[in-house]
Amino acid sequence: MPLVLDVVPGLANRNFVVSDVQSALAETHGVAMPQAAVATLLKRAVRRHILIRDAGRFHANPDRELPRSNVDGQKALIGKGQLRLGEALQHHASKRGLTLDSADDALGLLLRFMEEEQVALLLGIPSEASGAEGLSQLKSGVIAEFLHDVVEADHALMAVLTGMLEGLVLYHAAFLPDLAASDRKFHDLKVYFDSVLVRQALGYEGEGARILMRDTVDLLKRSGVQCLVFDKTVQEIHRILSMYESKLATSMGRKSLRQVPMTRHFLVQRFTPSDVQEMTALLEPEIAAVGLLIQPMPSHTAKFTSDENALAERLANSKTHDKLEPRVTHDVDCVAAVLTMRQGRRSRRIEDAHAVFATTSFLVIQTTRAWWEEDEREAGVPPLVHIRSLANLAWLKNPSLNGDFHVRELVALCSAAMRPSQRTWRRFLDYLDSLQASQRLSTDEVTAIIVSAVSDQLLREAELEEGSSEDLDAETLDEVVARVKADYSADAEKRVRELAQSHERDMANALETAEAAASRAREAERSAAEQLRRREMAIEGRARRWARRAVSLVFWILVGVVIVGEVAVVATVRFPEGWVGVLVGLAVVVATVLGALGILRQLSDLRTKLEARLQMRLRDWLRNDADAR
Repeated sequence: MPLVLDVVPGLANRNFVVSDVQSALAETHGVAMPQAAVATLLKRAVRRHILIRDAGRFHANPDRELPRSNVDGQKALIGKGQLRLGEALQHHASKRGLTLDSADDALGLLLRFMEEEQVALLLGIPSEASGAEGLSQLKSGVIAEFLHDVVEADHALMAVLTGMLEGLVLYHAAFLPDLAASDRKFHDLKVYFDSVLVRQALGYEGEGARILMRDTVDLLKRSGVQCLVFDKTVQEIHRILSMYESKLATSMGRKSLRQVPMTRHFLVQRFTPSDVQEMTALLEPEIAAVGLLIQPMPSHTAKFTSDENALAERLANSKTHDKLEPRVTHDVDCVAAVLTMRQGRRSRRIEDAHAVFATTSFLVIQTTRAWWEEDEREAGVPPLVHIRSLANLAWLKNPSLNGDFHVRELVALCSAAMRPSQRTWRRFLDYLDSLQASQRLSTDEVTAIIVSAVSDQLLREAELEEGSSEDLDAETLDEVVARVKADYSADAEKRVRELAQSHERDMANALETAEAAASRAREAERSAAEQLRRREMAIEGRARRWARRAVSLVFWILVGVVIVGEVAVVATVRFPEGWVGVLVGLAVVVATVLGALGILRQLSDLRTKLEARLQMRLRDWLRNDADAR
């Protein structure tokens, strides 16, 4: 819109047509924009009351001033940022042995890479069919590495890349057959996800693919699209997990796996059969947590499903021609299910297609489209679409839903591009087999090399250095093996050191804990002994007091009885008169006193014995009572 409004004041004719603006854009800004795109933008300006349309011509609204724009200043600022991005790519490429003559050449290479990865998806065609000669493996690898390792870590370069990517998508969107349809909303569109998309959303292919696919699901759902998965697709994922559970149990099984992203993720993360069993048990709940609704396959209706046998023949492997292969039957059944749900309705716009099956396989999409157009002679929306094409369309309808969606999408694609090719992995596995057969490597060493993440990195570096997987020789592969073994040994030594240090720390902590426990035990023992001593002292003191009081009471009672008895005895004696009677009385009194003293001495001895016995009995009773409490 700013570019269109910028050229309007400079038009020679104040009442202009679409072609006038198209020519002005080419002359002023060097932008070749289709007339349909220019007409759509002019109509939007009319809706905003910036322009007035009259009899097929346009002119400025006299009641409103044209919005001011600083296109030249913005172009200069953008150009400066893009120059810095190009220089950074040029510098990175030189380190990889790829010579780029200038920053402009680097930017041109970057634009070609983004067009191959993004624009073909927007148009719904594979990149090899977009008309341009594809980039070499070396150039694609260097750019992918640059975007993934350099740009993602630099906020300024990332901002420049974001602007370029969004501008590129919007520019090429102008060449879509029906640009105005990008404003149309999805009308009750049901999108059924292929198993590879579900597995990516569940994280089976790594964190990058998981984030991108969950962003895709979120973008589609916020655009009004229903995201679902057929129960047959869930059954296929169960079958795939069962295969991994079986293969991961043995060394030969792990080595026989195709080195696809899911395999690499499972091997590098050291997943065991029990881990896969847990994934299987939680599959349906985790799919629901992603935001995908599991739906049963609709009942087969022959009049809506067309020639399924012809589609199966096209999808079958060109060597085996097995139409009953599980992969083939799954795809055919899903296509038939989508056509059944459409119930014969045809639409030229995906917004009104009612149901589509989404995948990432260009081969399946091409084959199905050929069957749809050539065998069935249909012209409407095919039953199969690429998920990236659908996501780009949803983003075009409302970019504000996820502003940096395309950047994360491109970074995820770069991560995928940085993986070694299947051909490279096959050659590497064959080479490992030869080393094992010659006993240069043991079975455990081969397994360690296969599950190492370093193998992916070194094989990719070897591809970049050699130019392609075809140029990898035994010397290069031998170097990869040696570097992986060295890294594995270094990692093992590091882990041994860490384990030893951890063991020493654990031993020190255990000794410290034991010493602390012993100290606490000794302290508890001392405390218990002290408490017991105090309790015994308290019981002893209480028993002594109670015994002394009881025995003393009895003793004094007996003393009183003795005294009264002795007095009574003396009082009953008749004494003679005179001096003889006095002497006899004194003798009786003395004898009585001496007798009473003897009795009191015996009572005192008895008191001591009774007090000791009673104290002992009371002590035992008080101790038993305290223990019972």
